Amino acid sequence: MINALINKYAFFSRPFLLLRLLKTPTIAGVTLTMSLLGGLTGCQKQTDTQSTSNQSPSNSSATTVSSNTVIDTQLPTVYATTNVWGSVAKAVGGDKVNVIVGVDDLSQDPHDYQATATDKLNITKSAVMLVNGGGYDDWGMSLAQSVSHKPVLINAVALSGLSPNTDNAADEPASEQHQHDTQHETKTADPQPSDHPHVPSEGHSEVHSHSHGDFNEHVFFSLDTAKKVAEAVNKQLAATSPANQAIYAKNTQQFIQQIDALKVKAQQIGQRKAITAFATEPVIGYLLADMGIKDVTPKAYAVQSETDAGVSVKVLNDSKSLLSNKQVGLLVVNAQTEDATSKQLITLAKASTVPVVAVYETFPDGVTSYTQFIEKTLDDFAAATR
Repeated sequence: MINALINKYAFFSRPFLLLRLLKTPTIAGVTLTMSLLGGLTGCQKQTDTQSTSNQSPSNSSATTVSSNTVIDTQLPTVYATTNVWGSVAKAVGGDKVNVIVGVDDLSQDPHDYQATATDKLNITKSAVMLVNGGGYDDWGMSLAQSVSHKPVLINAVALSGLSPNTDNAADEPASEQHQHDTQHETKTADPQPSDHPHVPSEGHSEVHSHSHGDFNEHVFFSLDTAKKVAEAVNKQLAATSPANQAIYAKNTQQFIQQIDALKVKAQQIGQRKAITAFATEPVIGYLLADMGIKDVTPKAYAVQSETDAGVSVKVLNDSKSLLSNKQVGLLVVNAQTEDATSKQLITLAKASTVPVVAVYETFPDGVTSYTQFIEKTLDDFAAATR
């Protein structure tokens, strides 16, 4: 009965309401025999790219299956911490790679994901592991370090070149990558306006900070970084499965062409316009820059919103005045982490006819690929700035 239900719903349908009941506990102290239950975990899925008009032929006939389906052991397997990065790996590998992701739940904050025994087992099976890095998914870094068979770790933050605290440790065995990443976390980043404070959502009793120094670790919104990650995945898949090297190379080139087209589209949004935005969380900072949209979020708001006390009455009132006086063109909110303060700002923005744009850290409903993820975001901003 359970298998029938699982097979009924595809990977991106997120059947987490049923499957969460069977989710295994946090990895600490859990034996791998518990992975028998983990195969039913909603977030544990093997992903294949969905067909779109601009995808390569090798991807167009792919289907989606749950992780308890037997994978093709003749093909390399990539474990990605989120469905966003998993989709980049799948765009490169097409139907010549198995991709399994950790976080595929729209209500799950990737920072706070609790790894399961199934995650550990899937990482053990993988030749490559793709992480965001920069403190975004430390649970994945720790898990990669804990397994006996350590996959090659591709670290998006390290590849990006955007953090002043990263070196060339972007593509190496998990044990070495973990040491580098730990060292990076202990350094102090140069102040940037893109730090990402994270305030608690209603109903949550603790504050989860997304900020690591003053560096915006959400590099999945950096189009240049997405291309670098695709190239790194191509390199590792080609080394693992030389027979499919030409397919991987072709898919990578097509993916890069799609990203280049999206960058042109992004630049057109703010072209010959002076658009400003107030962001409750600067998660989308890199893409804002590509669009030519200036982030005018008050520094005091960004700093205070990451504290336990939250934003002071004065700072909140000052922030509200920017909206009520229409001194900003847009309000940008993280749809996955709305709290009481951001809801006040949303209500005021709508009353003041200031457009509100929602952004996401994992795929919203109806989105199944990285290019769709970025294109939908750009379309939302374009509609809001017309």
